Amino acid sequence: MLASSKFVAAGTRVRVRDAGPVPSWSEWDCDGGRTSTSVKKRLQKQFFSGDKRISAEVLYISNESERERMRGKGRVKLQIRDAAGSLLVISACAENLVRA
Repeated sequence: MLASSKFVAAGTRVRVRDAGPVPSWSEWDCDGGRTSTSVKKRLQKQFFSGDKRISAEVLYISNESERERMRGKGRVKLQIRDAAGSLLVISACAENLVRA
């Protein structure tokens, strides 16, 4: 269980522990317009509601200042994907994640 640890290793497959609404601070990274906003909102909502069809993996943040900023807030970046192949990078609270 990852809830006891604030730090999560990159590459770890995770899912949300406590399903609920999308947190107001959770945002997605710009993908250059490859994915529509409605698909991004749907993927984000499905992940935070605990949908089993969505897979998520913790991403490595190469920028050290961004990595420290996220770690200080207790957050990680996740790459979420659905069965159709849509991909989205979002931020999530590390304490609300468990290994998939």
